[in-house]
Amino acid sequence: MKNYLYITISLLFFSSCKKFVNKDDINPNEPLKATLKTLLPVVEIAVFATYTGQVARNAGIFTQHFAGTDQQMVDVGLYQIVETDVTNDWTTIYNAGIRNANELILTATNEKSPYYAGIGRINKALLLGLATDLWGDVPNRKAGLGVEDLNPAYDPQQQIINDIQNDLSLAIQELKFTSSISIPSSDDFIHSGNNENWIITAWIIKARYANRLSKRDPILSANLALQYLDSAYAAGLNSSAQNANAKFSQKGNELNSWYAFESQRANYLKLSSKIIDTLKSLDDPRIIVYAKPDDDGSYSGTPLGETNTNTSSIGDFFSGDPSMHTSALSLPLVSFVEAKFIDAEASLRIGNKERSEKTFSEAVKSSLNLYINGIPSDSTNYYTTKSTAYLLLHGKLVGTDNGMFSQIMFQKWLALFTQPEIWSDWRRTGYPTLRPNPNASINEIPRRYPTEQRERVNNTNAKVVSDILVPVWWDK
Repeated sequence: MKNYLYITISLLFFSSCKKFVNKDDINPNEPLKATLKTLLPVVEIAVFATYTGQVARNAGIFTQHFAGTDQQMVDVGLYQIVETDVTNDWTTIYNAGIRNANELILTATNEKSPYYAGIGRINKALLLGLATDLWGDVPNRKAGLGVEDLNPAYDPQQQIINDIQNDLSLAIQELKFTSSISIPSSDDFIHSGNNENWIITAWIIKARYANRLSKRDPILSANLALQYLDSAYAAGLNSSAQNANAKFSQKGNELNSWYAFESQRANYLKLSSKIIDTLKSLDDPRIIVYAKPDDDGSYSGTPLGETNTNTSSIGDFFSGDPSMHTSALSLPLVSFVEAKFIDAEASLRIGNKERSEKTFSEAVKSSLNLYINGIPSDSTNYYTTKSTAYLLLHGKLVGTDNGMFSQIMFQKWLALFTQPEIWSDWRRTGYPTLRPNPNASINEIPRRYPTEQRERVNNTNAKVVSDILVPVWWDK
């Protein structure tokens, strides 16, 4: 991967300051117009930063994969999330991500390069989708225009999700074009310009946001999710090889976010007793992937409401030194496993138990298989043997409809470890059953982020919400 940190900073600086520059101030070392090959990496890096950074850590604490055990992560565990805490995520999503995605789409369209436009739309959908999941109503149609609109209007979440679906449909059409003036390759960190895989990714995201509306319209959302997944299968989705992953390198400013965090802020975050005790009780082999041994050489988690730092840290598969653990160079954003869990849930919701049972088993099996190549060779036999036993015991749906639904969401909570999607799932379904931190500043688990401070102060159109227990539209 090339070093794009300087490019990112340059694009952000130039975008915000160009109104002060005239023709006599041209710097030959500062490009006046970003190219497709510089814009695309910037947008994808913004996606990586948000989906694998603080949003993922907070989501993991709220859904009790993790416990905040030191410094600011203790505050997160106490649900003390204030408007200044979310500034970095808001800035990354909008300034680095959506604004440059808009520029990428416009430039690609003007240059008759639909492949870049389509990929830009899909990345924008990921960023905008996360923004609306976190904040509810957010800027969209007037967002990312810079000095052209310093007070962008906030769009209703229902409209935003419709816009995401429309953009993804357009992206799929663009990626099916038979020609493109410019063709992405190594500048596309996710799929290296592979149109087929990008089309599959778009269909899975469409299924994700159809399924997101399960509280608003259970049957329609399920039918749409299955329709989109069937399109993904028809487009070639058949394994985790087609996952859209965040890609990292061994360079200092391109490191895996989890590795960087653990290296610089050891003991701020530990695995929770909720997930460790669950993995132990199920004899789940993923415990050796998700967790490192604790100070006593075994696996333990920090109990809810405590800050014990002698417990297990996140495993090397996710946070290891990339020079020694190549698995840490790639973390899932949109995956085959997620698609299969969505399929199982949506199928059950419309009464197609046969399909639900089949796709549930595929989801659990695929999650277990995802880690086989990332574990030490001396643990391979242990892992594969335990995986076979686990599938026999936990890879089949049993019981009532409610019991099967609980199974699906519980296993998805286990499988999507480190991914922000689990917080959205918990909010819309209530599974798995979680009790709030008894020492927290509020008596419930957060359901949103507060409005970012500078938006509240500077954007006259901002819809200000400070109460993090107020559900977003799809959560009502």
